[in-house]
Amino acid sequence: MNGIYPDILRERAWAMFRLANRLFERGEYDLSAMNIEYAVQLYLKSLLYRVSGEEWRGYNIRSLLGSLILLLQEQGFDREASKITSFIRRNRRVLAELEEAHTRVVYSVFSYSRDQVKILLGIARELMDLLKNIEEKVFSNGFREDYKA
Repeated sequence: MNGIYPDILRERAWAMFRLANRLFERGEYDLSAMNIEYAVQLYLKSLLYRVSGEEWRGYNIRSLLGSLILLLQEQGFDREASKITSFIRRNRRVLAELEEAHTRVVYSVFSYSRDQVKILLGIARELMDLLKNIEEKVFSNGFREDYKA
């Protein structure tokens, strides 16, 4: 894969986030929650690929964030890694809820309320903005992306 891959994932992540917002406005809270989870997951995987040059599998958002923290620390971006760690600590419960969104929507009788999804939208937006800022910082500092064609 070349540099197009993370761009595609990132574009899909923002498209899913926009879709989640539209579904929220239409009162489709379960489907909105599911798309919020997908959006965060895809954005994380796009950044993980850019940093590591490897395609990432797995669906656990907190595990993916942990992997990103380790990769950033290995590359000397301790401050950026610390920002993610702080975000996780402040939002542990909501991140756990976000991870469960897909499973709950598809496989259970659980239904999300407007207030629950509003919280998920806010956390997802905050996290995606944080990741975007970290990405800009890391790659504006001459970080090499040798895997790109």
